[in-house]
Amino acid sequence: MSLTKNTIITVGISTLLLAFLTGCSSKDVKYGDVKAVETVTADFGSTDLQSTAESLTQSLLESRYIAKAQQPPKVRLRAVNNLTYEHIDTKSITDKIRIKLLKSGQVRFLADVANLNQVKDERELTASATANKENKAMADSDYIITGNVRSIKKANDDVKDVYYNVSLELVNPQSGEIMWADEKEIRKVTSKSSVGW
Repeated sequence: MSLTKNTIITVGISTLLLAFLTGCSSKDVKYGDVKAVETVTADFGSTDLQSTAESLTQSLLESRYIAKAQQPPKVRLRAVNNLTYEHIDTKSITDKIRIKLLKSGQVRFLADVANLNQVKDERELTASATANKENKAMADSDYIITGNVRSIKKANDDVKDVYYNVSLELVNPQSGEIMWADEKEIRKVTSKSSVGW
């Protein structure tokens, strides 16, 4: 059986195209050090998340309202507001802070708004003897933690400068008094490369 010139060309082009597409789609994937400094872009990244959680958690644990409490206070961690120009997963910030605070043993956490309904459903299911009576202890927190993430971005033809400010407050929900506040500041400067930002 003889192959025509067009068939040979078609098979050759198909083979080259398949090889090219296979080569383009393969990636060299490897594990990196999760603690290594990440500087891929000026956006809020993993290093910023880790350093923010570490700094603010340590500051809160050293505050007299936590460090000198006779027993670990009950805390509810509210959502941190993202007031920046970019998408920042603020839930990852609060989750990391919650985990660090819980590991310290100096704070007890109450369910937050996101999972409070699940907690209520579970209580109603397993404690029908209470006849749906609200448990006062579920609602009584000693403190709530609130916060904000803000940023300022400046850029010209050569440099982009991004400033981040993550602030938290420990508030007494009965009196409304702010008992503790601190912030983590981050500044990232990027020089423009030949391919742009």
